[in-house]
Amino acid sequence: MNWRRVIPFIGFSVISTAFGIYCGDTLRCSEKALDYIGTIYSILAGTLFAVISIIGDPSMLLSGNWRVARVSAERRQRDILGFNFLFCSYLITLGLLVICAMIKHEEIKSLYFSFHLLGFFTAFSFLWSFRIPFRLQQIQKLRLEDEIKSRKPEQ
Repeated sequence: MNWRRVIPFIGFSVISTAFGIYCGDTLRCSEKALDYIGTIYSILAGTLFAVISIIGDPSMLLSGNWRVARVSAERRQRDILGFNFLFCSYLITLGLLVICAMIKHEEIKSLYFSFHLLGFFTAFSFLWSFRIPFRLQQIQKLRLEDEIKSRKPEQ
């Protein structure tokens, strides 16, 4: 088990749970906050979709024989998997936002717990997003190292 990935996930979950519990009612009462969440996560989802498309583009595979391309493709697929989960988290957040807006409009008090779920996913997705720049840097670093290694004359 890779603890470097599990520990942040657990931390994000704990913080997000606390945020969802303590801020769900505040989200229900604040129209502006819901508007901001919708705007921010729409932009994040669109941007992440572009990143996934670029990383997954076959032209990004290393040049060389088919074995090199196969190893490069498998690595890219692992890289994309984490981004796909984050993208799904954004979509869940946006879906909950729509559901919460309908619940608020119809004043279905028995479903107000949805705002706590929205708070959880809003915080979790936001915190998880902080890993994107570092993960992209890591992908770029590995890609550059592989490309340099492939150009190095064999001895």
